[in-house]
Amino acid sequence: MDKLAGLFERGVVGVLMVLLMATIAFGTALVAWSLVDDLRSVREFAAEPKALFDVFGLFVAVLVGVELLKILRHLLASHEVNTALIVQTALMALCNKVITLNLYETSWTTLVGVASLILALAAAMAAVGRMQDSEHSRK
Repeated sequence: MDKLAGLFERGVVGVLMVLLMATIAFGTALVAWSLVDDLRSVREFAAEPKALFDVFGLFVAVLVGVELLKILRHLLASHEVNTALIVQTALMALCNKVITLNLYETSWTTLVGVASLILALAAAMAAVGRMQDSEHSRK
């Protein structure tokens, strides 16, 4: 039964990797298209801030997808979840939210919540780093 579960896990992770690679490819094409479209519509070499933030948001979203792919590759190779990769990806996804956040339309409670999440993820990253350092010093 354990062998069947292992095969099932590999199959599911493999399918997720293929779907994620397709999503990353389409996302990359969307970033390129968005950038070219924005450059064609600019009459002067002064970019509109909203257009830049939109492109940056798409760019970071694709990077989050690449990080998710890295997590799936690690899971497939070692059959264990790398906590540091998970926390780093969560922090990157949250940074994407910060980049695309419209400060004029966002409530103060949302801003406090996002700030709290950033602090919590930074603390988790520090804790994971300390755990990895102590494991390396024991070896």
